[in-house]
Amino acid sequence: MRIIALFLFISILLGVSVPFKVGESLQYQASFSGIETATGKLEVIKKEMIQSTSTFQVRFTATTKGFTDYLFPIRDVIDIWLDEKTLLPLKVVKNISEGSYKKKNTIILNQKEGFALFSKDTIQISSETHSPYSLFYFLRSEDLSNIDGQIFSLIDGRKFNYLQMNVEENVATNVPLGIYQCTKVTPIRMDKQKFKNEATMSIWFSNDDIRYPVKISIKMKFGTLILKLNELIK
Repeated sequence: MRIIALFLFISILLGVSVPFKVGESLQYQASFSGIETATGKLEVIKKEMIQSTSTFQVRFTATTKGFTDYLFPIRDVIDIWLDEKTLLPLKVVKNISEGSYKKKNTIILNQKEGFALFSKDTIQISSETHSPYSLFYFLRSEDLSNIDGQIFSLIDGRKFNYLQMNVEENVATNVPLGIYQCTKVTPIRMDKQKFKNEATMSIWFSNDDIRYPVKISIKMKFGTLILKLNELIK
């Protein structure tokens, strides 16, 4: 037990192996129920100091196009600041614009002290808590074959949940950028409920040292949103 504890302590001090760098941009073709309707992007913007800690600022954007943009325009921008050593989120800013619905909020996570600040609320969290979008980057630093069945804590706004990771290995995945051998990761809520709007999410990571999220699927109440990688800037 002492050896295991020592190994974990050293791992925390050294931090995780980061498989991405500032300037990386992953661009996606987005479809809803089989109809191409939007574009998505994951990008590493810059390094910045947050809570006296060096962080990566990463950004997810989703933008509708064509006739869908006329009917129901979407301009979602979500910024996350990840601890450079642990890839845990320290700050999340969501700017959501979907049709007539507009909302912006910020959450500050104190991972060391175990609490998060959202609006005027203080929310108790586990010491290693993720946001839905930080998982796209954190899981890239992990040996995915070892996380099957592991429990992760996750916060989204005021909602705090525990997720169990379901892992499926060696899945051939066809996206506009090519065919990849992938590891598919599906987070499952421990309370047996689904995500917001009855959604269930799966992420396909490439089977290489970089672990690109080449495909993302979100099953929702009225259909399935699928993001497929179609451009990569390293």
